[in-house]
Amino acid sequence: MLSPSNRLTPGGALRESWAGLTQIRQARRLAALEPAALQEIAADLQALAGALFGRATLACGLTGEAEQLPTFSRHLAGYLESLPANAGDRHALPTFEGGHGSFGWATSVPVNYVTRVFPGASFTDPDTAALMVLAKLLRAGYLHREIREKGGAYGGMASYDPEGGLLSLLSYRDPQLARTLRVFDEAANWAAGGHFDTQGIDEAVLAVFGDLDRPLAPGSRGAREFANLRQGMTLELRQQLRQRILAVDRQQLMTAAEKYLVAGRSESVVSVIGGEEALLAANRELTAEEQLEVERI
Repeated sequence: MLSPSNRLTPGGALRESWAGLTQIRQARRLAALEPAALQEIAADLQALAGALFGRATLACGLTGEAEQLPTFSRHLAGYLESLPANAGDRHALPTFEGGHGSFGWATSVPVNYVTRVFPGASFTDPDTAALMVLAKLLRAGYLHREIREKGGAYGGMASYDPEGGLLSLLSYRDPQLARTLRVFDEAANWAAGGHFDTQGIDEAVLAVFGDLDRPLAPGSRGAREFANLRQGMTLELRQQLRQRILAVDRQQLMTAAEKYLVAGRSESVVSVIGGEEALLAANRELTAEEQLEVERI
């Protein structure tokens, strides 16, 4: 899922470089270096730490019992003052090139992991609520049945990331690569055609709120709130999104499916992790436009 996002948004490209296949390759490259070359890497890491861990750049969120917070806050302030001063300069983001296509990543696995990722809408866009509900509707109403029950995969899923603005259709431990890609297209047409009922919509809305309101330990709640505020996702903006989710109806879901999944298909990216033979076999079934660019991880 991270691999396609590398080509769809600048934020997705950063996340992929930190935690995706790019990071795996980076770790392998570093592991193969001689000690002398590692000294240069160590110097780079020290410089990076100096840029990050300073009074001008480090921000902290503190979660605790109300009566204890003043004491902890004094200690925290002392710690922050002990950090070195740094410039706090903002560095330019890496150049984002973007792109589309279909990619197969060959490795030693007996089954496949298949995803098609679509660019969606920003957090404050009115379409975001419909996309969040649409992802739940696709999973429960179509993908689970077609990919898991009929296709024999361990899972058929859909998710929407409202912060990153990406909608993903996925399969997990999937023996039927080419079929699953066809199912993704069929699922988009199923939703755009409104082939679902009111009960399905209600259950999808409840599933969205199940994610939003899932129980968290106090420390995790504090960390989430800190991250929300650092990103500018104020309580007012989040409440606005919640109201929009409650108001989602059939027509909004059909419109979102047509706009982002059907009309937006050409903007999506496919990424598959599988065995090399399975990837090449799938290419013999797929059209020329759908062929996977196969590369070993």
